[in-house]
Amino acid sequence: MGVYRPGEIETMRKIHSKNNVAARIAATVAVLPTFIATASFAQNYPAQMSPADPPALVARVGFVLGEVSFLPAGSGEWAEGINNYPMTSGDRLYCGPGSQAEIGAGSTDVRMWQNADVTLTNLTDQYEQIGLANGSIRVRIYGINPGATVEVDTPNGSAVITQPGDYRFDVFSQDGSSDAVVNAGALQITGPEQLDQEVVAGQAVQMSGTNPIELFPVSLPPFDALDQWSIERDHQILYSVSARYVSPQTPGFSDLDANGSWVPSPDYGPVWYPATVPVGWRPYSVGHWAYVAPWGYTWIDAAPWGYAPFHYGRWAVVQGRWGWVPGPPAVAPVYSPALVAFVGGPGISISIGIGGGGGGVAAWFPLGVGEPFVPWYHASPAYARQVNVTNVNITNIHNTTIVNNYNTYITNTRTVNNITQINTNTIQYANRAQVTAVPATAMSSGRPVAQAAVNMTPAVRQQLAAAPVHYAPSAPAPTHSLLQPRANVKAPVTAPILITPRGLAKATPAANPARLAPVNLPKPQPASALPKPVAGAIAGRPATSQPPAARAAVKTAAPAAQPAATPPAPPAPAPAPRPAAASEKPAPAAPSRPAPAQEQQHPAPAAASHPAPAHEQQHPAPAKPAEAKTPQEQHPATESQPRSATPPPSHTVAPPAHPQTAPATKPAPKPKPKPEEKPEEQKPQ
Repeated sequence: MGVYRPGEIETMRKIHSKNNVAARIAATVAVLPTFIATASFAQNYPAQMSPADPPALVARVGFVLGEVSFLPAGSGEWAEGINNYPMTSGDRLYCGPGSQAEIGAGSTDVRMWQNADVTLTNLTDQYEQIGLANGSIRVRIYGINPGATVEVDTPNGSAVITQPGDYRFDVFSQDGSSDAVVNAGALQITGPEQLDQEVVAGQAVQMSGTNPIELFPVSLPPFDALDQWSIERDHQILYSVSARYVSPQTPGFSDLDANGSWVPSPDYGPVWYPATVPVGWRPYSVGHWAYVAPWGYTWIDAAPWGYAPFHYGRWAVVQGRWGWVPGPPAVAPVYSPALVAFVGGPGISISIGIGGGGGGVAAWFPLGVGEPFVPWYHASPAYARQVNVTNVNITNIHNTTIVNNYNTYITNTRTVNNITQINTNTIQYANRAQVTAVPATAMSSGRPVAQAAVNMTPAVRQQLAAAPVHYAPSAPAPTHSLLQPRANVKAPVTAPILITPRGLAKATPAANPARLAPVNLPKPQPASALPKPVAGAIAGRPATSQPPAARAAVKTAAPAAQPAATPPAPPAPAPAPRPAAASEKPAPAAPSRPAPAQEQQHPAPAAASHPAPAHEQQHPAPAKPAEAKTPQEQHPATESQPRSATPPPSHTVAPPAHPQTAPATKPAPKPKPKPEEKPEEQKPQ
């Protein structure tokens, strides 16, 4: 994040208007000292409680526009991709013609364009492995832990990233080539048989073939519609008002800005109130239940902003309004499939007349602030503790009953061997009367809750009020997938085979079991070893469209012909705790200002040192986001500069709405305390 002085916006416009890369870099360096970066995006997730525990970090599918298809790990059938669906290791996403989507995971966003085929091969708090089989993506890394790695595998080489930055990758599957563009930051292109090349900000390379692999430098292209959309998204995230109150590791936190407002509460601290809900609305009432491994029943909200408030934090009624209360902003929160309690449970049958008949009912209500969440899926007591302490800001709660109930539960997680041994029947739930109920068959079939909801007559409310509260849903597990099948998807169901730092491998977790640590990689050839691109060699076009002279300084490496076995890698070093989000900033100088980033622009295509920036003190208010457009709608072709004589369909070049900017230097994370847990004897102020 940063602040511009008067006149600097025009300077940044000139940066992008220059086609000469050196001039663009020089203009960028002139304004870099005024950028103030923050380390707030780098935060630790809790240490893995048990190897069998569900993941703490879960990605979110967002900004789905057009025909986007989803392939769950292990499935043999493409399904409809929908907003707010969780994404974990092995899941795959494909954007059809005229489509786009975003995969948000912690402080890393992957923005996909039409014809992009992306596999989230591995996702942990320290290792994100992305497989790109076709099309174009822009990978934005806002913050990264020491020892953490983001890896992007393509059919022609693998990019290993260990610092924040702004990166673009294009795969031309029909041509057999790929390219990597570094707008900010640095990466290492690697593959078997001594292919190790550093690429820094202001540089781009193209890779061709698989055996051997040829690598040669290319020039940075003008921005196209994918770049423009990514810059707009950067602006929304980096200048989000919600970043003052929510951990930046929470997917979808910036969506709250345009859909509600923050108001301080003496009882709970900052509270976010949705602005677009109808009268009588309650949380977990507009959406549907999916069945997602390893959690089982998982809530999928229908609102565009409906990810963060339904998988993190708690809901409360404050002065007659529903408000969402986030967890501690300095802590990376653990994902939950739905923060609710259920009415009834195993052995308890609630039968309510529906349409003249009878049937089992599934009923639930949102957990209040400080009320413990008990997982209904397999999890250790340590996991149960962390999924609560990272989503409840207990230091802001000033109610003795709530604090005592919360502390009792957290203490019990340390003294039991199984979470089912923890008694929650004595808790007085604040939202107990705010029950939503549907026929059990509606829940197990994934029907929209608003269409199937039971009419809450006085008799129904009385019966539900008399039923016990249980942590697990009473509806049986579905007998088939609840995702809507999608036919005629161009991408094959078979997992693509891509080049990784360990050799050729299928883009599946089973084929990539080892976690790559940066120390496993050999020292690369420095970026200064790359010659200047020849005239006409530009990223964003396939290798067959590049001038023949571009291959004059080709680097060649021959990988193994067969997928290589993966030896176990030593664990990455434990990261330091991440700092809290920064405080307020004044509003941006103009709505059309460029979206500043966080990594330092390298002054020349050579390795450079990275001085730690000063910690940011203010957040500007966000500009109103531009309405999303499809790839075919964005940016009319006037004044555009085509990348090549035969550009690929997914690279429609258009004049930018924002100038290209150079993100500030990689932030140095500062130690921060672990999520605060109050001792039982401590009383609220």
